[in-house]
Parts: sequence; C-alpha cells; structure tokens
Amino acid sequence: MTTVVVIHTWKDDQANQVMEFAKKVTDMAKEKKLPQGLELQSIDLAKGKNHAVCLWNVDSLDHLMQVAGSLKPTWEINAFEVGNFFTKKKGFF
Repeated sequence: MTTVVVIHTWKDDQANQVMEFAKKVTDMAKEKKLPQGLELQSIDLAKGKNHAVCLWNVDSLDHLMQVAGSLKPTWEINAFEVGNFFTKKKGFF
C-alpha cells in the first residue's frame, strides 16, 4: 500500500458541493464500501480556509484519482505519494 495526501481547494460558492462530497466519501469509508485498495485514514479541514487535507492508504495513486474523478469534483484537487519523515513516539517528548 502507498500513503497518499490529497489537498482539496475550493471557492466559497463550492463549499456545499465539497461538504456533500466529503460526506459521501466518509460514509463509504465508515460502511466499508470504498473500492478495494482504498483506505481513508483521515480528513482535516483548515480553519477559516477553503482547504481540506485527506490521508489515504491506497494500492495506487492512479486508482484513487480515477475513483475521485468519477465523483465529479469541480474544485482543485492535488494528490501525491508521501513517505514518513518523522513520527512522534509516546514517552520520548
């Protein structure tokens, strides 16, 4: 599996569409109805900004982007594979 970060950026008038999209995806994740090979780890919303950051474990970036495209988003989406640089371990800091 590959770790992928997806950054969504939208205009104010697209906020309702984005939230509907997010609800659909989170509902699919909670009900274990995401396509095989896609695991949503988290969604973080920037406070006071029109940005969301989603963390995924996926079989491939292409697969994730194909599925996302099928949901027809109308806002900007940037996705990229990431590797861990640092993880805080309990008890050390």
